[in-house]
Amino acid sequence: MAGLRADSKRAGALRYARVVHGDPLATAVAWRLLEAIRERDLAGVRGCFAPAARLRVLTPRALREEEGPEAIGERFAAWLTPLEGYRLLSADVEWVADRIRVRYRFLGHDPEKGWQENEHTGYAAVADGLIEALNVSCAGFRPSEDR
Repeated sequence: MAGLRADSKRAGALRYARVVHGDPLATAVAWRLLEAIRERDLAGVRGCFAPAARLRVLTPRALREEEGPEAIGERFAAWLTPLEGYRLLSADVEWVADRIRVRYRFLGHDPEKGWQENEHTGYAAVADGLIEALNVSCAGFRPSEDR
């Protein structure tokens, strides 16, 4: 089973080896989601999810659940928009049986807490090129340094 991995050493667009396992539409939507996260493009994030999509996120403090692209987009906004100097440090996509794993790590400066790093690992169910369900484990915002 071959994975797709972003090269965190290169600035700019996500770069990855194109080795596809599983549904090419599912792989494409996973990378579209990562591109939207990289750009903090909330419309792009919402556009990756089916109308009845579900997001479940286990954070260090709570289980958060959202339904529908709008609510899911707002959850991503809460994580990504407050950070100054935001950047995606790494990202990868890999198939796990009938699910597609989407993992990304990001860094940003929180005006109140300083530099913070976080990683999300999610497992997506995809149909017809849209994410129907995404279950995410969140590392939590961890104190870090600018890189």
